Amino acid sequence: MIFRRKAKDEPIDEPADESTEQSDAELTDADEAADDEVSEELSDDDSEDEDFDSDEDDDEEEDVDWRADGPFDHDEVDLSADEVQRLDLGALILTPWEGMGLQLQVNENTQQVVAALAFWEQSGLELALLAAPTSGGLADELLEDLTEEAQQAGGSATTVVGPFGPELRRVLPAEGPDGEQLFQVSRTWFAEGPRWMLRGTLLGEAGLTEDDEGASAPFVEFFRNVVVRRGDGPMVPGEVIAMTMPTVPQA
Repeated sequence: MIFRRKAKDEPIDEPADESTEQSDAELTDADEAADDEVSEELSDDDSEDEDFDSDEDDDEEEDVDWRADGPFDHDEVDLSADEVQRLDLGALILTPWEGMGLQLQVNENTQQVVAALAFWEQSGLELALLAAPTSGGLADELLEDLTEEAQQAGGSATTVVGPFGPELRRVLPAEGPDGEQLFQVSRTWFAEGPRWMLRGTLLGEAGLTEDDEGASAPFVEFFRNVVVRRGDGPMVPGEVIAMTMPTVPQA
């Protein structure tokens, strides 16, 4: 990861009030007996405690900040703080590595750039940026839609925990150049920021991996370093946020 979010003020821990502390030596025999009775009562409700702990684990998982190390919103980072060469596509700012290729997908009707494909060797990562509601939740909706789409096409879809939260792994039937039956395997990441959602789909060899090593490793780092510049204009949730053609530096 090249950079982190702008630093925020850390909360100050208040010193504990020593007057409220009590050592074990100060407990009376009556206090100890009472503690034993409480322990016996709690042991009768083990099943309830287990359910409560499970709920706590779910809450902790929901509280995970999956974007702590990126992708970033434009207002969260200072791009002028280093001399790293980046590629500005308007809505997305990318940090390519040496040898990486880039293809832009253009909508023929609107002539707008709707997706970007970063590729390297036998792998690729397709990026698409969508407008999202302030309350979030678009990623969950897309995950359900893409799962249903795979099943209707005769393929399969599985949701696992990936480097950016829930990750969708799909296997879709495809036809080869000579009519033979093939399968397309992919991994899809979802990152939700302030009124935007970035979708990244790993294809090729990287899509076949099941961890963040090997062919997928450079794309994990690449996705982390994406910076989103959504803009302030109102948009319908789910609407594609168009990118722009990069400016070619003058020789």
